[in-house]
Amino acid sequence: MYSWPATQSINTSTLHGKGAAKRKEKNALSYPVLDYGTVTAATLLSDAEGRLEWTSVSQKPSHDAAFLKAGKSVTVFPATRPAPSKVPQMTIHQRAEQGAHFLRTFAPDIDIAAELMRKELTDDAKIVQEYETFDPYVGNQLETVACSDSTHLVFPMGELNRDLNLSPLITSPDGEATLRPCAQSIHTFDTPIRQITASQFSEEKGSYLAIRTFGPTSLLELKTVGSTPRITELASVSSTDTGGKQVVDVKIAPLEAILVNQDGAVYKCNLAEGKTILVRQGEATEDSDSFWRLESAEHSDSCMLMSKSGIKELDFRAVDSSLALYTAISNDILTSVEDYRADEMIRVCTTSQVVWLDRRNAARPLLAFKHGRVFDRTLQTRTIRFGNGHLTMLSSRKNGLLTVYDVSHAQTGMAFAQTHPYCLRTPVGGELQTGRNFFRHPLAQPNAPVTLFSLSELGSIRASQLSWGNAGEPTFNWSEDVGRLHDQSAQLKEDFGSFGEAEPKTVDMSSVYAQISQTYREESDLDAAAAAESLYDLVEKAPSYWQDLNDPVEHMLTSYDVLFRSGDEPSPSRRADFLTESVFNSKRGYRALLQGRVSSESLAKDAQWNHSISDVLHHFDPDMSLDARQLSESLRRFDLQPTADRSPQSLRRESEAREQLVLDLTLAQHVYSSRPFAKGDSLESMTQTLSLDGEPPPMSFGYLHPIPKEENEADEGDKEEMIPLSVRLLLKDWDIGTKPKDFAYIDPYSDQPQEPEPIPRPPAPEERPAVQKPHIIVQQPPPIVSTQPTRSWMSQDIHPASQPTVISTELGGASQDMMASTQILPGAFGGRPVAKKKVAKKRLGGF
Repeated sequence: MYSWPATQSINTSTLHGKGAAKRKEKNALSYPVLDYGTVTAATLLSDAEGRLEWTSVSQKPSHDAAFLKAGKSVTVFPATRPAPSKVPQMTIHQRAEQGAHFLRTFAPDIDIAAELMRKELTDDAKIVQEYETFDPYVGNQLETVACSDSTHLVFPMGELNRDLNLSPLITSPDGEATLRPCAQSIHTFDTPIRQITASQFSEEKGSYLAIRTFGPTSLLELKTVGSTPRITELASVSSTDTGGKQVVDVKIAPLEAILVNQDGAVYKCNLAEGKTILVRQGEATEDSDSFWRLESAEHSDSCMLMSKSGIKELDFRAVDSSLALYTAISNDILTSVEDYRADEMIRVCTTSQVVWLDRRNAARPLLAFKHGRVFDRTLQTRTIRFGNGHLTMLSSRKNGLLTVYDVSHAQTGMAFAQTHPYCLRTPVGGELQTGRNFFRHPLAQPNAPVTLFSLSELGSIRASQLSWGNAGEPTFNWSEDVGRLHDQSAQLKEDFGSFGEAEPKTVDMSSVYAQISQTYREESDLDAAAAAESLYDLVEKAPSYWQDLNDPVEHMLTSYDVLFRSGDEPSPSRRADFLTESVFNSKRGYRALLQGRVSSESLAKDAQWNHSISDVLHHFDPDMSLDARQLSESLRRFDLQPTADRSPQSLRRESEAREQLVLDLTLAQHVYSSRPFAKGDSLESMTQTLSLDGEPPPMSFGYLHPIPKEENEADEGDKEEMIPLSVRLLLKDWDIGTKPKDFAYIDPYSDQPQEPEPIPRPPAPEERPAVQKPHIIVQQPPPIVSTQPTRSWMSQDIHPASQPTVISTELGGASQDMMASTQILPGAFGGRPVAKKKVAKKRLGGF
């Protein structure tokens, strides 16, 4: 059999290990992976005349090549379930906190430790979030089953999704299907339906259904009496029959049902006897996510088992007999497997590509296509015969996009891509799809159209036709009962659970709010009258606030802060006290401000530093005045228009609001501090600069001072050691009060001498005697401690000398032990000490 060129290599990284890891030899076999814009595989093949010619895996489509088309999508069955409630997006921590708050509120008697409660709720939120991303227990819920004289569409319905519906499909002679939906269900289960699987029709063996629910899995036999379907339950497989684990997938083979649980254990159930036996042990691991899928074979002696990382073929005739068919590449997850017997090829879908395998040599993939979709674990393939070819449809539960691949075998046994992949869009209404089925009657011609049925999470079914030519519109016949069901679906509302049982009521609360507002104003007037004496005492104490202050305040205060702290201030005081209402926020306080009893001059008399920020306020409002009366008049332009229907209470509230705004703005214009701003001593700095030892002057700070850590606290004499030498060296030219934009930096390491620019200095205080400053000429860069000629101890040779090097003691020790150098030092290791060479031990011995 011919094949495309490939390379095979063995990963030898695992051959040098110990134990089981040493025996694992990974064969890396390459195969053609087709993608848009890439060079495909090619080989030499013999033509009809026996000559060799180049043949590519991707065939160039001819001009008359036919492409599949999708027709109009119509709703053939109405919705029967309300839309699920939209849970707001929250993190796992927020969900856990919300759950803990719910338990503490509605079950306060439960004595559970807070840490244990939070841990359990966090674990539960993680599981819920994982299932919202991908639920391995959800299977296909839309299937067609054929009987001797009829075909039915099987799907769940009802608000709880536990009612089984069988609606007949009538096929015309030209192959078009007509659905006659039924409004009543044929059977109701105890729990919601999660998967529906049907068997292949056979006159001798009959028709069977497997319905997997949240509880047991029911195996049913379908028969028709006249035109009415009848189902009979043959067996019920519960979790006790599958090792105490939930079933995640089920397939029906001739006269037997094959099941796999969440640990990967495979069971067989005889439909006639109803007995369940274990045929393969599970292999649950820590990284397993309960994702297992089955693919039934033509005979009941074998099947395919797929996990997220590989596919195995099981042989039930021997104990634990399995053959590895395919292993996913790194960072790739398997999503579905399809065994299509018509062309003897297996379709494997992963999160990145679709792979075609030959059953005769499954270890060597034929070719693959990169589908280019986002990471999606719900991708599935379904192959349908159209004409002489077999088209593979790639679909997802999250959208209605179909990708068509035309890959088939040639006479040489090689697989070819007849056309480039193309997409079909089938509208699905925006809901999540819980089921999809491609239906064509088994006796119809290969060129007959295919009807695509899609089941949404709301229970509605949409249908569209797929055909070579102009696709038509699917036909359906609704009865009166289905019409009423359609009218009821329009009234379905979002399901809020127990919160949806609340009855809406409207209560007029305007009278309550009016009474509360009136009561508050009356109480405020009484409190203002009672606090008149306190206000007068506060005005008298405010100017002497700085004299009575025992401990200096670490931050700055406004005029309002000074007035607030002059009264009965709370202990301890906080920086957010300006948000607290005081007795000064009243009409009497506003009058005291207008009368000049509270002024910035009186408050700043004993303060160490004060400043006016009126320029900042003028930036926001250029018309703002410093005088309280003028400010009040300027704010009148924001008053409401005077009308005849305005009440006196409205005018009063407007006047009070304007007065309070004037009071707040006026008391916020000046800032005070109990600590003065320190000024640099220019004479002392100049003396330090001219000193011979080259040490930079000590650091001086203005208002903000560094606070040493507890482990670095020093005595009064060691304060200078707190500031490293490198920091003092960089900031020695900086003077307190100098504007940053006026600072001129001169590079001391420049090769060309630069003339220093005059640096503006703050004027010296008047009380100091005038001292003539010496003229300083900067002709060379200032001395740097780390650049003095002490290279002998700053770097070492790779091979140290036999005699120890004596370190010079003329230069003092380093002034900073914990500060890394900011300059690269000469030497092989940049000044870092070289580790001492280990002394080899002498061997002692003799005869």
